[in-house]
Amino acid sequence: MRILFIKQLFTPEPTARALDFAKGLAEQGHEVQVLTGFPSYPYGKIYEGYKQRLFQREMVDGVELIRIPIFPDQSKSGLKRMLNYVSYLLSVAFIGVFLVRKADVAFAYHGAITVGIAACIIKFFRGIPFVYDINDIWPDTLSATGMMNNKSLLGIVNFWCGFVYKRASIITVLSHGFKRKLIERGVEKEKIEVIHHWSRDPINDERVDENTQKEFFPSDKINFLFAGNIGAAQSMESVLRAVTELEESHPQLNFVMLGSGVELENLQLFIKESGAKNVKFHPRVSSDVVSNYLQSSDKLVVHLKNKPLFEITIPSKILAYLKTGKPILMGLKGDAAEFLHQSNAGLTCIPDDVEDIKDKIISFVNMPVEKRKELGNNGKRFYSENLAIDVAIQKYLAIFENVKSK
Repeated sequence: MRILFIKQLFTPEPTARALDFAKGLAEQGHEVQVLTGFPSYPYGKIYEGYKQRLFQREMVDGVELIRIPIFPDQSKSGLKRMLNYVSYLLSVAFIGVFLVRKADVAFAYHGAITVGIAACIIKFFRGIPFVYDINDIWPDTLSATGMMNNKSLLGIVNFWCGFVYKRASIITVLSHGFKRKLIERGVEKEKIEVIHHWSRDPINDERVDENTQKEFFPSDKINFLFAGNIGAAQSMESVLRAVTELEESHPQLNFVMLGSGVELENLQLFIKESGAKNVKFHPRVSSDVVSNYLQSSDKLVVHLKNKPLFEITIPSKILAYLKTGKPILMGLKGDAAEFLHQSNAGLTCIPDDVEDIKDKIISFVNMPVEKRKELGNNGKRFYSENLAIDVAIQKYLAIFENVKSK
């Protein structure tokens, strides 16, 4: 089967359902081609070793990539972020549509609605039906994260979302909450399939080097780690406020922020002004060594802003956390919280509720080591039995075959 990926972000960028998925399909004998942009996320500039041009072809692990120009940006400017999305759409419409070969099915990853429109363009001109994979419900995400607040613009985005939904052959979503939301918006329930994410992070038992261990994960402390994008949606100030307020009463508490994002400077300023010494910031590291940091910690933290939209969201870092076998502190409600309860791999707290976050941190600090190991092992077992990439690939192949046969 010939499968086309329509995806703005791709390797070497840290993105979900990327190279591992395409590589897994190729290893099973399928021809996979990816139409993507020149890498810039999350830095907002083109990666070293790449130079934008009309297009560029390359082969990565048996997968053919076609790169087309984009406007790189990861600033707080809503206009510039929108230009980043629109630039990919325009490149698809005027360049990419002529470069891709005829495929049996396309897989369009909804990082932004413009990718869905790009899939519609390719379907119209090249006759390639597409499966639309949704990980963010637009325009809800735009409003919830503060990226866009203009009601007229949000209405336009909502219209285009509906336009894409109607033209997709199948829509895949990461949670049952997403499915309920789309059904409420008039999407046929028979058209929606729930396929949970897998972790693309390579996980091993290695820890960080001795110097990094001493600086960031001292052995005489109980080390909490947040790893990933540090943006408005993560609302990490609530967590850091709880951590700093516990510094005096729980001196064994150490909190590490690993990553980058638009809110990093604000959080660094907050910690500087607070005078707290129990929070450390570490710059983003490559995906192949993230596991070392996860393994060096005692507890792993995930948190999103207290918004209804995030009650149907399952952040991809949860999958890596489960796979690692470390207990999780989760500041989320809804589907993600139910996910954690099913796996019995940690504790949930009310997002943005500083007092509840403090209570759960204290529970973890006081938790016996054996109980901590039990929770971590529960998560690792749940992941291997329910969320492995091989299981998801078989589900997708069944969908692709169904779309191809119509």
